[in-house]
Amino acid sequence: MWGSTWLTKIIFGLLIILALILFQAFIAGAVTIGGIKFDLSIVILIYVALSRGPVSGVIFGFLIGLLADIFTPQILGWGALVKCLIGFSVGSFKDNLYLDSLYSKGGMIFFALILNDLLYYIFTGGLNASLLETLIGYTLFSALYTSMVGMFIFLVLSGINWSGLGVERKSG
Repeated sequence: MWGSTWLTKIIFGLLIILALILFQAFIAGAVTIGGIKFDLSIVILIYVALSRGPVSGVIFGFLIGLLADIFTPQILGWGALVKCLIGFSVGSFKDNLYLDSLYSKGGMIFFALILNDLLYYIFTGGLNASLLETLIGYTLFSALYTSMVGMFIFLVLSGINWSGLGVERKSG
């Protein structure tokens, strides 16, 4: 059998994905400000990639990207690819960047969300004039909003006693 640590990790991962689904279904609209959305999936992806490394970042990125893509089957797979790239990149650079500061984690969220939207729009719609308008008019504000709330979430998550919950946690 896999052992209790693998089972705990799988259950913990499924609970995070369930929380994302519930957030998108019931809360996301309530925390949208003037059309600017908070992207909880990016915050959690960055957290997983920074705390678990590139392999977990890729796996989690694929799962949440595919989950989001299910609702738009004509572009199925692009979100999963983009989130995999982000999960791998953040997880790979975590040892080479100074990410102990809460502000650096907020900056990582900010740039990851910009990269997410940029790659997603390029893959699904190509390079055009509306891409720049979308990035300036929407993505920058969404990235700022998400990174500010994300720093608060990181602050809360850093205070949780993960060992008491049976989850092995690396610093990050």
